[in-house]
Amino acid sequence: MTTVVPAGRRDRKKSATREALRAAVLRLATERGYENVTVEMITEAVDVSARTFFNYFPSKDDALLSADPDLAGDIARALLARPPDEPPLAALRTVLVQLAARFTEKEATWRARMAVVRANPQLWPRLVAGFTAFERTLTETIARRTGTDPDTDLYPGLVAAAAVGALRVAMAQWRTGGENSDDSDHTDLHRLLGQAFDTLAAGFPTPAPTLHGAA
Repeated sequence: MTTVVPAGRRDRKKSATREALRAAVLRLATERGYENVTVEMITEAVDVSARTFFNYFPSKDDALLSADPDLAGDIARALLARPPDEPPLAALRTVLVQLAARFTEKEATWRARMAVVRANPQLWPRLVAGFTAFERTLTETIARRTGTDPDTDLYPGLVAAAAVGALRVAMAQWRTGGENSDDSDHTDLHRLLGQAFDTLAAGFPTPAPTLHGAA
């Protein structure tokens, strides 16, 4: 059993400040429009200095879209803790479905953040960069599990790319499901992610047409 070491007071304070800054930029962007938000507004909202802000984030884009710094490490440790004989894709499915709980706990925040991104297309590259860094972490972790070289062997990168693709598509359906669909299957991230991994495991069988007028 893995022993979880509680965060110290200093770490908890740093985490609270980081989350307060992230919440402030999102709230201000929703209220005033992202292009109108400045670092000064964000720091005033949290009552910290600009220097403190830049200790946490290089820019307001990063404050809005950067991932939880502990997330990648948590996933890597969880993946390495899975049974060594478990196929990597199956291990990833288990770990990422467990991860979905983090997202669903903050569903309103995720939907608001994506609304800001859709209204500000210049933010898409920053969002994609976050997924790319996450994919690299998974690639290196799968390489450790399988004894392969992530820089010369295709396998770990292909598995990581497939898993991250499944996560991205499931999250895209989930984010818009509450707005555009009455089907509960499209508002349940756990279910959507499970369906995505089922499709991967089955080798992408051609689905029955669902569009009106499809042959």
